[in-house]
Amino acid sequence: MKKVFLFLVAAIPATGLGLGARETTRPEPADPAAPQATASQAAATSPAGRDDDEKAIQALLGTFVKAFNAGDAEAAAATYAENAVVVDERGERVEGRAAVRDQYAASFADNPGSTIAIQVDALRFLGPETAVEEGRTTITPAAAAGAPEITRFTAVYVKKDGRWLQGAVRDAHAHDLTPHDRLKELEWLVGDWVNESQSAVVSTSCRWARGGNFLDREFTMKTEGRPVLSGTQRIGWDPLRRQFKTWIFDSEGGHGEGYFTRTGNQWVVKVEGVGREGQPVSATNIITRQGKDRMSWQSTERTVGGSAVPGVDEFTIVRKPPEVGK
Repeated sequence: MKKVFLFLVAAIPATGLGLGARETTRPEPADPAAPQATASQAAATSPAGRDDDEKAIQALLGTFVKAFNAGDAEAAAATYAENAVVVDERGERVEGRAAVRDQYAASFADNPGSTIAIQVDALRFLGPETAVEEGRTTITPAAAAGAPEITRFTAVYVKKDGRWLQGAVRDAHAHDLTPHDRLKELEWLVGDWVNESQSAVVSTSCRWARGGNFLDREFTMKTEGRPVLSGTQRIGWDPLRRQFKTWIFDSEGGHGEGYFTRTGNQWVVKVEGVGREGQPVSATNIITRQGKDRMSWQSTERTVGGSAVPGVDEFTIVRKPPEVGK
């Protein structure tokens, strides 16, 4: 029964880190440094004669980024108007500077050390005291806590008593990302990994597939130094379900597929398939990334032929160090 189920056990995905306000669900690499440099792109898309206003909005953006990166909710909220409205990519609405401050405070507490970068694609003025800006926001978790995540945003700036402030901000999922861009979130899996126990050693190796739109993993299980099972796994982005999907094939003829759902710092993977003798199998695998070179894995809700079987207790998988001389 262990062999029948190993192809499900081998389906080890990745973990990300959900963030709070102005967060996104998928990654795109970005440099969180020097927000003023990215904000300056607005000058190319704005009408002439508004240089002072452009510089003021750019400075406001720099102040916001500095406050966010310092984890200062009070200073971040101070860049918003008193009656500001923020709508995130899930449609959740926050109204008022105090509520915005509280949202940032909760996010900073849950995700210490995260940083933000803003790329401005366009800035246009609708009148002497109103401007609209469009661009991308990238949030990068603290080191080893997850992959960068991006969202598209539209921000309305208002001028109050001579000072520009954020009056309304709306985030949206970045639908224009390529499959390769989305898989950057799982790029940390690339490399060689090993789980050693008293009964077996499971080694995995992950590489980018040709073309860069899938990740390919090879896995091998050994007992007493002898290979007893091996297989392959492919991970890609399903644009219809907007989820990562995995396909798994083991050396005994078993195969399966599953979808990933992120919950906080974990990935929950529902996998269904068939064993070599035709019996249906299923499992719910839970993976938690514990650092750049470490993750935990467990499996629950396991069935074979429609009957429940024992789960697999949580264990740790570590990245193999490079061989000497390589």
